[in-house]
This record gives sequence, C-alpha cells and structure tokens, in this order.
Amino acid sequence: MSYSPQNLLPVDDLIAQLLSSAELSIPNSENCLLDAALGRVLSESIISEMDVPPFDNSAMDGYALAWHPQLQDRILTVSHTTYAGQASAEIIPDSAVRILTGASIPHGADTVIMQENVTRSVNDDVVTIQINQQPVQGENIRRAGQDVAKGQLVFSVGTRLGAAEIGLLASLGVATVNVYQRLKVSVIATGDELIEVGQLLLEGQIYNSNAPMLAALLKSLNVKLMRVEHVPDQPDRLQEILSLAATDSDLILTTGGASVGDADHLKPVLTQIGRIENWKIAIKPGKPLVWGEVDTGLRSVSLVGLPGNPQSVWVTFLIVVLPYLKALQGQRIRLVPQSVKVPAGFARQKSQGRREYLRVRLIDGQLIPHGMQSSGALMSASWADGFAVIEVGQTFDVGDCIEYLPMSGVFG
Repeated sequence: MSYSPQNLLPVDDLIAQLLSSAELSIPNSENCLLDAALGRVLSESIISEMDVPPFDNSAMDGYALAWHPQLQDRILTVSHTTYAGQASAEIIPDSAVRILTGASIPHGADTVIMQENVTRSVNDDVVTIQINQQPVQGENIRRAGQDVAKGQLVFSVGTRLGAAEIGLLASLGVATVNVYQRLKVSVIATGDELIEVGQLLLEGQIYNSNAPMLAALLKSLNVKLMRVEHVPDQPDRLQEILSLAATDSDLILTTGGASVGDADHLKPVLTQIGRIENWKIAIKPGKPLVWGEVDTGLRSVSLVGLPGNPQSVWVTFLIVVLPYLKALQGQRIRLVPQSVKVPAGFARQKSQGRREYLRVRLIDGQLIPHGMQSSGALMSASWADGFAVIEVGQTFDVGDCIEYLPMSGVFG
C-alpha cells in the first residue's frame, strides 16, 4: 500500500479499494416495471427479441419507387399516399408512392426521393412527379434492424438505466426489467453546532446543510434512505445511532467527527463497535475521511465518514463515495468519470502534497476557478460546472492544459 509523504492514502488507491470491496457484495434482484426503472441497475442482460425498426421505413417525406439507372427527368404517376402507421400496398410498375416520414416502404420499392428533388403536377386528379435529380439506390430508407438487430446484446448486467436506456427498451417492447434491489443508506450528521433548518439560529450555531445535501444526492441515485439524522458530539449517542443504522442499512454515511479534535468521536466509537479500514486521504478539500465497518454481531455494514465542512462533503462524496455507491448498487460500467485536458485560465506556482479538486467553470475555452475555495463554503459547488484536478506536486502557467472533470461526467 502506497502513501504520500504525509502518510496519506492517495485518492485513487482508496477508490480502488472501495470498488474492489463492492464487487464482493451483490444485491438481490427484483422485477420492475419499465416506467419505474429510472436510475435502477440491470441484474440481467437485455437481448433484443426484435428488429428496431421492425420494418424498412422512410427517413423523410418524399416519394418511394423502384430504382432505375435512368430516372432523372422521367415522369411517374403517383398511385397513392402511405402514412406512418399504415400498411403499404405493393408499388405499381413505373409509378411512385407518396410517402411520409416513418411510413413503411411499399413492397417493390427500394428508394425514397426527397420531395424537394421532384416537380409535382396535378391534372384531372392525376398526380405526377418529374424527377429532377438521379437518386442513389436505397437512399432515405431506414432499414429494419438498423438500430438494433434481433438477437443483439443491448445492455449488459450492471448497466444503470437513464432516460435514453429506458427509451431504447421501450422501442424493443420491453415492459419489465430485472434490476438490483435499491440500496439502503443512512445519513448521520454530527456536531453540537448544527441545528435544523427552520429553527432559530443562535450564536455559535450553523444550519445543518450536510444532511439535506447528501439526502438530495442519494435520491438522485435512487437509493432508499433509511434515516437522515443529526447527532450531537456525544460518543454514547453516536454509538447508539450507528448500531441502529447497521441493523437495516447497506451503507452508513456520516459527516463530521472524523478528525482528531476533542469533539471528534467517530474514530474511537467505530473502533469499539467495528473496525477502520482507512483514515485520512491525500485529497483537498476533505483529508479526514474514514472508511470502516459497523459490526452488529449478526452483520457488518460499511461506513464512510466524511469531513464536517460542507465543501469537503461535496467533493469527497462526488469523487470517492459516488463510484462506491454505484458499485454497491450493482453498476459495473462508467463508475469512475474520465477527465479531459483543458487550458487553465489561472496559474499555480506552488506545489502541494494532496490532489486538489478546484471548483471551476469552463469559460471561453479556459478553466476559471471560483474565488472562494474554502472547505466551509458551498457557493462554489452551485456555481461550478466541474473540477480542475491538480495533482500532487503539479505547477502550471496560464494557458497550460490541466485535467478537467465535468460535473456531467461525475454524475453520468
């Protein structure tokens, strides 16, 4: 196991350990209606039982006909019109069929000419077209199975279902899917200084923003929240609520109490009722992060203790906990987001011993950091569209390319 010079575990090492442990825990499966499957993870691969589209159809409004090498300037009679949703009759030789987008290609036709490439005439209710441009055989036709072929693997086990995935499954006629059961998570925010929103704020107190923020993040992942609670800096009460949470949760998330101050009780309590895997990582913001287990005697439940500062909670959840949560839910692809190189709109001349995640915006092709990067300030989280990832020991000038982690990729 490798550590930084300050004896801090590198971020990637902790993520790798978390993902490795998650692979040992496979959730139970259940059947779910497709319209309730958003955010769920497939526990069974999807093999298509049909072609999509199921028949050859027109890619645009125009005229369907049988291709011939000398069609330009020819005049054809239009026999009828076929609309989307209708069965189309066989094409009459030396004629064309008026066809609308999505309509089935008539039997005997193999090409659709755009309506812009013909001249249409009507004489005594007889519609004819003159072809102004020689078409390419087969053009403007969407072939059966062009999107998905019958027997094709559509989605593998471990795929999270988003809106596009649900739309594709609907196009296959899939009404129900087998998915992993929802992960059960408890959130516990610690600290004497915290009070709940709606209460009168007294001197020395702050509102509890960590618990609502984590609850919102977890809801976006479609987890089942077992409890969202605030616990004062009392070790006996913390031990009690952790033990209770371990009876019905798959994962416990805490905030605060993970450092070494007089009021930081998570580490000693966790040592009494479980064990600690890792403590402190080389990340900024968010160094005091605990990963361990709470043992009830009947079951062991994973616990991740996040820092107490709101911005530290935001960063460590998205970078460290989010991939772990996805893996615990059974997801096996797109767990760790990919960064891209983008020019920096700022300079960094002093290196540091922890990987830093600066809250930035991509403006005019450059990364611009928010002016307040304090671990206790949340405004930058709302303002930013991503993270600038500054590696240990890295320095750079304005215009140098650095790692950019878009927020869309983090959540994707």
